[in-house]
Amino acid sequence: MPTLISRPAPELDRARLPGGTASRRARVLVLDGQTTQALACVRSLGRAGYDVLVASDCRWPLGAWSRHSRARFRVKGETVAAFAELRAWARRLGVSVVLPLTERSCLLCDTERAAWTEVGITVGCAPTDVLMQAFDKGRVIARAEACGVSVPPTQFPDSLAACHAAAEVVGFPCVVKARRSNVPTEMGFSRDPGPGYAASHAELDQTVQARRQGEHWPIIQSWVAGQGKGVFALCDHGRVVAWFAHERLRDVQPSGSGSSLRRSAPTEARLRAPAERLLAALEWHGPAMVEFRDDDVHPPWLIEVNGRFWGSLALAIAAGVDFPLLWMRMLEGETVTAAPGYRDGVVVRWLWGDVKRFLHILRGRPPGYPAPYPGRAQAVRELFGPQPAGTRIETWDRHDPWPAVGEWVQGLRELAARIT
Repeated sequence: MPTLISRPAPELDRARLPGGTASRRARVLVLDGQTTQALACVRSLGRAGYDVLVASDCRWPLGAWSRHSRARFRVKGETVAAFAELRAWARRLGVSVVLPLTERSCLLCDTERAAWTEVGITVGCAPTDVLMQAFDKGRVIARAEACGVSVPPTQFPDSLAACHAAAEVVGFPCVVKARRSNVPTEMGFSRDPGPGYAASHAELDQTVQARRQGEHWPIIQSWVAGQGKGVFALCDHGRVVAWFAHERLRDVQPSGSGSSLRRSAPTEARLRAPAERLLAALEWHGPAMVEFRDDDVHPPWLIEVNGRFWGSLALAIAAGVDFPLLWMRMLEGETVTAAPGYRDGVVVRWLWGDVKRFLHILRGRPPGYPAPYPGRAQAVRELFGPQPAGTRIETWDRHDPWPAVGEWVQGLRELAARIT
């Protein structure tokens, strides 16, 4: 049975406003409650006066540990049927907006968008035609090239033999990427293992087969040097209304992934300009991250677009750009304008992400990965040594302390599941 835990509240639907009058508060359902971006959304919207509910397929998801979480629902899997049950629960509790925070939940909500709308619930992700553009790497690359955004040399093979020919064209070492990160199946989703690397034809076969999705063969790209950089945006039908950027100090996976330690930084014009062109070409609506690889010599190379909230969302909020609140106001029909700037130099550490980085380093360099890779001594220093001055722990808030405990409960469960 679904789990419902409601926190005691004499008037769950009522809130006292500054003038002393009572007003019905909008009720928001935050999906993917196990993620750090879910916790950031729960805290942001809870502080702003929304009633926040959390859903996840985890038993005790991170976001539900927050004092701002009024109730939680355990989803029985990532399927249309499971989300229909979730929708019925949300309807009974008077939810007005559902916020999907991963690509999988965006796809599931979008599949039944009309059903959500019929019960009075707004789906907080881009519309279908826009959404599918961002979630297909081939379509993103085509849009990027059309609007003058640099992309690493890329081939789109249609067989294993064509993959080998493509690698010859782009050169070794090459990067192998699945066309889509998540492909729907009858039981849920077939997930992308992430980018693979091949330094020779001998390494290519296994890397390709692991990323083949039925009749869709992976794309083959040149390896390009440089630092991974991203810009973050909130868009109103292709018009950017808020920007943010950070410097990655450590990635969870040293070969490339989301970050475990990051610092807010000015939005570089050399990244902002191509990102703005691409988001306008996509007519993007909602939050997005545009990731580049930049060597400060060539124009930045586009790596990918993530059309959803990102894992380091808490840093943007801490620095002064409250993306979840801005997005909610847009969904409620407001025309929003972000603050003109944000604080530079704010450092946030995802502690469990650093634990995961430590384990990745212990496993060693991924096959075919061509760049330098940290050693075990460095891993120990990073995890247990001093951090940059003023570093904040992502899940810790003295006014909302329990998520810092929940992070370890959830993380240890995840680790135990992988071991067994």
